[in-house]
Amino acid sequence: TADSCGEDGQCVNAAIEGCCEADSACADADPCTIDLCDDSTGECTHPSACDDGNLCTADSCDEAGTCTHELSSCDDGDACTNDSCFPSQGCINAPTSGGACDDGNACTTEDVCAAGNCGGSEVTCDDGEVCTQDSCSPDEGCVFLPTLGACDDGDACTENDICANGSCL
Repeated sequence: TADSCGEDGQCVNAAIEGCCEADSACADADPCTIDLCDDSTGECTHPSACDDGNLCTADSCDEAGTCTHELSSCDDGDACTNDSCFPSQGCINAPTSGGACDDGNACTTEDVCAAGNCGGSEVTCDDGEVCTQDSCSPDEGCVFLPTLGACDDGDACTENDICANGSCL
């Protein structure tokens, strides 16, 4: 603490908690830390004993002080990124172009990556029936809802044609 260190930054009274003159005064009985005395402040620090400095690993320590370094997954689940890891930088998910993908939209087809984004050409929803309202739902795809009203079935031998159940009768 501030009142435990002299003007020169050195410890004045080692009996004051948090004040140290040597690493041994900082022992905390945690096998997963390195116990250090900061020469410039006279305060104890406890950095991880398992940090391997590699940003591509998840470092952990068990109760016995055994370190493990499990490789991190950089997969962001996006087909339009190139996922990689560099020990000094960590995960990099670089945008890609040209690869096949699925944008999850049932109203597009021939989906492809372009600058890290997935998209495709719009689907044309036309069933050729005058008695349906044609549309597209991103979740369902083409939807053809029956309409009501007058229509022309194209047969000169019929009169008063009407839409019924999506067909002209």
